[in-house]
Amino acid sequence: MRTILRALLVCLLGSQVIACASITSGTTQTVSVNTTPTAGAACELANEKGTWQVPKTPGVTTITRAYGDLVVTCSDPLGADGATTVQSGTVGAAFGNIVAGGIIGAAIDMSSGAAYEYPSAITVSMVAKDGSMPTAPGLLPTQPSPAPIVRMSAEEAAGRLTQLRKLKESGDITEAEYQDKRNFIISSL
Repeated sequence: MRTILRALLVCLLGSQVIACASITSGTTQTVSVNTTPTAGAACELANEKGTWQVPKTPGVTTITRAYGDLVVTCSDPLGADGATTVQSGTVGAAFGNIVAGGIIGAAIDMSSGAAYEYPSAITVSMVAKDGSMPTAPGLLPTQPSPAPIVRMSAEEAAGRLTQLRKLKESGDITEAEYQDKRNFIISSL
């Protein structure tokens, strides 16, 4: 009988260690950042635990995990900007703490950020200051050509308007720039 109780105790304690996200996955994670349609942008990643840099996309950095959103803002040498926000998700080991009765371990994982993780790959869509999509370096025309009349779908326009609103809300563009680009996008429908 004692042997069975000891085995159960060892299993219970072992499950607490295995289930602890602080031990199994840590409080940091590596994320890669890419920009589209061009590369070479400098990006800043920020959450409630700190701020990190990716000097040139595509690139990788190690961030501290947190419950809150991770805000990624990028700017390329040609003047295009982009921003996105990604939400953290709960790692499986955090649920292991709760199932195995490790409420204290779960609380530690949640407060340290170990219970959460962000997507490992983040792509930021870049938008030129004039509201257009930038082109890759080396593909720029040598002489400006007249801008063609561009028609876009309602879905594409909605996506660009959302992206434009995020740039305005983050202070990357002024209200006047926002209104100008908004009118341009709407006129392209």
